[in-house]
Amino acid sequence: MVHTVSSADPLEDLPLAASSVLTRALLTPVHGDLGGALERCEAVRELLDRWQDAFFAALPLDVDLEEEARWAAEAGLSLEDIEAAWEDDPWEEDDDWEEGADAEQTPGQLGLEQIDLSELSPLEDEPPGLLEAAPRDGAPLDDDLVAELEVAVVLLPLRVRLEALVAAAALVDDWADLLADHEKCLGHLVLRHGVVFHDARQTTPHEAVADQHAILHAGIPGHFSPGS
Repeated sequence: MVHTVSSADPLEDLPLAASSVLTRALLTPVHGDLGGALERCEAVRELLDRWQDAFFAALPLDVDLEEEARWAAEAGLSLEDIEAAWEDDPWEEDDDWEEGADAEQTPGQLGLEQIDLSELSPLEDEPPGLLEAAPRDGAPLDDDLVAELEVAVVLLPLRVRLEALVAAAALVDDWADLLADHEKCLGHLVLRHGVVFHDARQTTPHEAVADQHAILHAGIPGHFSPGS
């Protein structure tokens, strides 16, 4: 069983080293190149997705029930109740499910005989490694930064690694949203950083607003307020 508990601010869930790497990799002045900054965010997002997939693929098949029961008790839960809830089969109550249907077929799914399989492409034999997940030719990511991020997130203990990966992905999503949306970026600067604008919506270019946000974070993983 894997559980994640995230706060409202992913910066508070992310290890300091990982936050520092992401800040240097992504939260830098764009100098008019919003497209390049968004490409870097997308490259990191894809990398984190690959690392999450690798995390789940590497989970052991056998579960230490005694350990899980101990962790459940510390959380105020009963392992027996959790397992009983998982044993309920939602398909048993589906009126549209016909008896004798293909066991590998889900309700509402087309039968295999109705699907043209001739146009399907085979999967690659081997998935790319962790570092190969980041593009290389003309890559927006630096190899050294990718390696630092791997150490700061992927090599964490198993029970906190997924939470860090989820928090890192949420942080990248937040920054990408701020880069892409002028009003969101303005609101974030006002609410989280205490910046005061005068008619910024009409007079301040979005690239300049994004640069100001990056400068406030430069070298300071976290939310820095000019008044603090």
